[in-house]
Amino acid sequence: MSQVAHSSWRFSMKNLGGLQNGCVDVKPLTILCGPNNTGKTWAMYAIYGFLNNSSAKTLDGVDRLVSELNEQGIAKLNVEEWLTENFESTIRAINQTLKSKLPGIFNSKDELFKSTQFNWDIDLETLLSNSYESEFTYSFSVGSKNAEALNVSKQKNSQTISFTLLKNIPLSILRDAVNSLIYNHLLDKIGKSNTFLIPAERNGLHLFYRELSSRRTALLHHASRDELDLNSLLRDVLGSKYAKPIADYIDWLNELTTIKKNGINQPYHDLAEELKKLVGGRYQIDAEGNINFTPRKKIKGPDVSKMDLHLTSSTVKSLFGLWFYLEYQAKEHDVLMIDEPELNLHPSNQRAVARFVGKMINRGINVMVSTHSDYFIRELNSLIMLGSHAGKEDVKSALLNKHNISSEALLTKEKVAAYVFDKGELKSMEISDEGIVADTFDEQINQLNDSSDDIYFSYVTGEEI
Repeated sequence: MSQVAHSSWRFSMKNLGGLQNGCVDVKPLTILCGPNNTGKTWAMYAIYGFLNNSSAKTLDGVDRLVSELNEQGIAKLNVEEWLTENFESTIRAINQTLKSKLPGIFNSKDELFKSTQFNWDIDLETLLSNSYESEFTYSFSVGSKNAEALNVSKQKNSQTISFTLLKNIPLSILRDAVNSLIYNHLLDKIGKSNTFLIPAERNGLHLFYRELSSRRTALLHHASRDELDLNSLLRDVLGSKYAKPIADYIDWLNELTTIKKNGINQPYHDLAEELKKLVGGRYQIDAEGNINFTPRKKIKGPDVSKMDLHLTSSTVKSLFGLWFYLEYQAKEHDVLMIDEPELNLHPSNQRAVARFVGKMINRGINVMVSTHSDYFIRELNSLIMLGSHAGKEDVKSALLNKHNISSEALLTKEKVAAYVFDKGELKSMEISDEGIVADTFDEQINQLNDSSDDIYFSYVTGEEI
């Protein structure tokens, strides 16, 4: 089993939506719980914006490096020496960049984020350790012929990044390319992880993604006018009507055919096949990008042929995005975010998805979820209990067989972080070998039991409580 824990992805937040204060340390499985309107989705969107951002304000020392590269054609950066001198200004530039992008991430006014703080909490020692262990090669191409202009490489167990300029390019473009590359190296993102978010609005988006495409809608709107306002057209076409994660998901849906064409030899095909068994059929994407579904043929009953997605169950609609991502895009070290994985699922399927999440984590995909589901959390607790207790392998084997649980889904507490949003605060939830202590659900379950008992004994037995 593969374990990927990005201990260097720790974020502190203040005055972000309904959240006044809190920290999130991203683990292979990160769980966000809490009542509605407490900031779970806001926190997830902000982290998504950070991990999807590819550049920061110009970092100290980059201009000097770019000048040397432009003049001599080659340059080297000793990351340890550079970071030791510029650590505080580098982290400050990264955090300032994210804050400046928050209005765009949420598609909202700047005033809403005046007092917001969202910071990447990392120390110099950890950053240098991550840099030392990483390795990559990278090529930057320009022009209509996509000619290679810049080659960059770094060896494992080294702090030296080597730059080679192969073609003269404008200084501003070179500066942006070098700055962006150093930024992505610090986040350990080069050639490794992607960040993919499946929003809670996914069922509607799966049905109406063509109509919701901001660019398509803007073009149709302006085409219907008697006079064309070019500035207004460009503003609408280049912008979006939705928060960035939603807009990105809509754009992703409109690129399904292209992604499918390029997505060959994917390492998670077996998991995608398992998900097809869960939904009871198979998905198809035709040449026009339309999504169809064919239910699995039943021994008894009518043979239902291929149908449009809008005719399928809510479970089929809800899990399409996860299936397509696993079938054509998923890579080891990815960060997969799912807003409400239990959405529209029967309790038995909520438990099945929890087990499925365990398998994805053990196969090298980091998962972050926001959830309201007690079924989902309790099933994760079962996986943690079975995965954490050493010894008694005969007992574990018997329990796995009895409850039809695959050992590939088992978790340990070290792989899990859980947080509860409550009254403006974000608090870490206790995790032991018995699982997550989920007071936010237990309180409601106890209240439900109390009210049910009260009603039963008062009206059915005539007894007063």
